[in-house]
Amino acid sequence: MKLKLLSFFLLYILVPFLIIPFLSLRSGNQYGLFGILFYFSGLIMSRYKQWIFLPIPIVFCLWYWYTYGFGIMDYVSIFLACLLIGIGTQQVFIEINKYINKVLPEQELNMEYNEKLEQMNLQIESYKKNHPHEKITQELVEKIRTEVFFNNA
Repeated sequence: MKLKLLSFFLLYILVPFLIIPFLSLRSGNQYGLFGILFYFSGLIMSRYKQWIFLPIPIVFCLWYWYTYGFGIMDYVSIFLACLLIGIGTQQVFIEINKYINKVLPEQELNMEYNEKLEQMNLQIESYKKNHPHEKITQELVEKIRTEVFFNNA
């Protein structure tokens, strides 16, 4: 629940309604507020995987920069940056969500497995110490493995 609340705050409140207006008002130009629309269009494009629309602003920006020259403070550059920031933040949260829901549970299972494997190896070593003249057979290893992995669950 905390991740959803954090992602909602960052994606839909902090960046579009605090950071973009702060930067546009700090520069003294209210036209930068249109960056909020470009930010949300980038979010929508990324969320619904409508990548077919991404080349349109990029081609337009390349044409504009070729015709009129590149300027970091041009509206075209700022709006493209807002669009790409919207796409980037959505993709970051998609990857974080994948990591938290897929990778972390697998790592927890791997840690449990490794602990049980260590416990099994310790039991085999203790058996060797207690019975130094007996040979360790596959049946004995299977018995200890079954004990550790299935009876302690």
